[in-house]
Parts: sequence; structure tokens; C-alpha cells
Amino acid sequence: MPAKQSSLSPYELKRERMIQERKAFLKELFPEGELETLKRDIAPKRRTTTVKKPRTSSSSRLVGPVRRSARLNDPNKKVRYSMSDLDKVESACGRLVYNRRSVSTTVPTEVDLDEEQPTRDPTELTRIATSTSEKVYDRSEGTTCHQCRQKTRDLKTTCKNKNCYGVRGQFCGPCLRNRYGEDAAEAIKNPAWVCPPCRAICNCSFCLARGGRRPTGILIHVARHSGFNSVHAYLSGGKAEDQTEES
Repeated sequence: MPAKQSSLSPYELKRERMIQERKAFLKELFPEGELETLKRDIAPKRRTTTVKKPRTSSSSRLVGPVRRSARLNDPNKKVRYSMSDLDKVESACGRLVYNRRSVSTTVPTEVDLDEEQPTRDPTELTRIATSTSEKVYDRSEGTTCHQCRQKTRDLKTTCKNKNCYGVRGQFCGPCLRNRYGEDAAEAIKNPAWVCPPCRAICNCSFCLARGGRRPTGILIHVARHSGFNSVHAYLSGGKAEDQTEES
């Protein structure tokens, strides 16, 4: 031991002396055996790790044979669906199918025309959008269309019914023309114009869902292909324009 201490530096000799003094102090403070018990009590407990079971995918829990798409079997084969096939799928899934003969989806509001209507500047009519590309989104200064729910800067219609409220009577030019076959400029100038929700003919997604019907989506192209000038005319089940002209 003395030979070992002679090879240590002054710092290491001081450290060794302090360790021995600390051990002697703890031995006097705690009887034999109590120090080890205290160390075990204050030692942090180890967390027991639990092995998580691997999650099974939803496909492995399905009962029955696995269905494969026809495109996977033959990538070059074109799959087409007819309207009758879609009707069968919707009926099997229990979804509500739009009934053409019943388009009254909103509760009609009692019409009471507002006699004190503000006069509009004719130059304001130039702010009416004729196509969707002319509409500019503006979250702070724009007005919301009841049909498309877009808040844009273009001029919207105003319902002349006193009992109309909110954005029910606000329609942009493209929506009013494509969905109902009406001109926004004529609706603004007409002192007796009443909005589609107040007439109970609104076919927007909110009004259709409120009436228990499925939203139509973008249907103007289908309506025009079938000979109708608007979605409302197509859903009403009336005669097409070309058939009416021939008769």
C-alpha cells in the first residue's frame, strides 16, 4: 500500500483520503446492513417493458373470400358502369337516391316582398361573374354564394323576400345560370325576384341533405347533354329543350 501511494499524485492521494473518510463516516452513521437496505429503497425502479402484439390489418380480419378487381386480372380490360348498375349499388348500400319527381327539398318560406328596396347603380351589374374563372376569392371583403359556398368579390343576387335571411338569397352568376337557368342581372333588377330556397327549389348540397336527399355534384354537363338548360330543369323531369322546339 505505501508503495502504491508513493506512485500516486497529490490530487489522487487527497481523493483517496476523502473516500476513506466518507466510508468511515457512513459506517458510524448507519449500523451494519442498514446502508445497503437504504440504497435498495431509494434506488429508481426499473420499468417493465411489455411486448405489444402486432396489429392485424383490417383485410386479415375479413370473413369470406378476398375480392379482386377485374383490372388486376386483365389490365387492358376496360370496365364500364351503366346507370342501372349504379342504381343497384346505391339501393344495396341503402343510400338515398335522388327522386326526379320530387325536388322540393326546403321548407318554403312565406313570401313577403320588401317594398323599400335600395336602388342599385347600373354600373354594379358589370361586377357579376359570367364564368367561374372571373371569380376572385376574398376572405375579408368577399360575399358568399349560397350554392357553391365560395366567398368571392363578384356581385351576388339579393332575395326580395322580407323573410329571407343569411346568405340564402345570394347566388353568383354561374351558379344561378347553370343550376336554375336564370340570369343574375335580371334577378337583381327584378323587384319581385325570390331566391330558390324561398321557392323551395334549391338543389345545393346543404338543402338536399336537409331534405334527406343525396347531393348531385356537378350535374350541369349531364343536364345539357340530355337537352336541358339547367340542373333544376333536369331534376324536375320536364321536357328537354330540343324536344320542346320540335313540338
